[in-house]
Amino acid sequence: MQKKIAVDENTNAVKWEQFQAYSSIFILMLVAACAGFLFRSLITPGMDFHNELWAPTHLLVRGESPYDTASLNPNLPAAWFPMAIGFFFPLGWLSETSALQVWFAFGILALCALILLAQPGRPTIVNTLALALFCFFFPPVLNHFFLGQITITVTLCLVLAAVFAMRGNDWWTAFFVSMAFSKPHLAILAAFALCLHYYRIGRFKSVFLFAFRVLVMSLVLCLPLFIAYPNWIPDALEAMIQNPIWLYPSLFVVYKRNFPGWEFILWGLTLLLVLWVGWTLSKRKPLKETVYWALALAPLASPYVGSWDFVIILPLFFLTFANADWKRQLFLAFVYLLVWAGMAFVQVQANSDNHFFWWVPLLVVAAIASVTNWKADKITSP
Repeated sequence: MQKKIAVDENTNAVKWEQFQAYSSIFILMLVAACAGFLFRSLITPGMDFHNELWAPTHLLVRGESPYDTASLNPNLPAAWFPMAIGFFFPLGWLSETSALQVWFAFGILALCALILLAQPGRPTIVNTLALALFCFFFPPVLNHFFLGQITITVTLCLVLAAVFAMRGNDWWTAFFVSMAFSKPHLAILAAFALCLHYYRIGRFKSVFLFAFRVLVMSLVLCLPLFIAYPNWIPDALEAMIQNPIWLYPSLFVVYKRNFPGWEFILWGLTLLLVLWVGWTLSKRKPLKETVYWALALAPLASPYVGSWDFVIILPLFFLTFANADWKRQLFLAFVYLLVWAGMAFVQVQANSDNHFFWWVPLLVVAAIASVTNWKADKITSP
């Protein structure tokens, strides 16, 4: 009799988990659809998507140089690395408006995937709803949609790289890392975490094999460029050199403005600290969590970053929130509202500029670190 009751309880528990999982997916899709409807007016032709992806792919499918975009009147030269152009080249067959709509929908689906992947085990209704609202109303996400940026895609690629690395699917890991290197300044720390993972598996041999696979997959992703316009590399180098320097919301710019002459030393110390944190985490946490931390730390270490790139801190925020008790969740929600209000306040100022948002990743990472019990409260990953 007791065994039957235990079996019934287990069956009910499994059914409840399944209900939570399916309901979470339904709610997430509903919130995503509402967000797509509410923010569809944000997608604007002629922004970064035009400069960096549509114009290069449009020229590529016509057999022209993807990095010589002057004929399409861009605001800036194309600077994304060629792997993105090679993979997304079919967008060049669409009109800019249609391609932008596809890109917007793809970004929303990528965010949904990040929300689900960040929840250990089966997702819950409450956590999924909260994370979806946090995600789609996060100011850097809205700015990302407005510009048509690629950082959401880069973030998803690095999360998937960690997932496949844990499963031993090394070629898929290399593929997603190669895609993520479309923005190398955001991917380098996660790649470092993956190198540490492979070093622990097979020392330098495994690291070299990982690097070799990434190189091979990068070349494969660039094949459309070599086939359609073999002499694209000089134009790519020229376009990247011409990319203008502006005041980035990075710690390096903060150091340069406040401690002139010391910025490289201070940035170097910051980079060493971040690398040390990544190395320490790699010894204490599973790979996926180490990569999540590497993503969140990337804006602190990179001298070149935009406020729209701060979407890269979301996976760690999601993971921490999903694993926290209700008190810590309330604290993280308060920090989120503080960030939202702070960014809104900066944005409405007469002298508002992107570099005034440098504090956002620093505050979020500090908040996450403060609610993590490093000795006993180990975050779990699926």
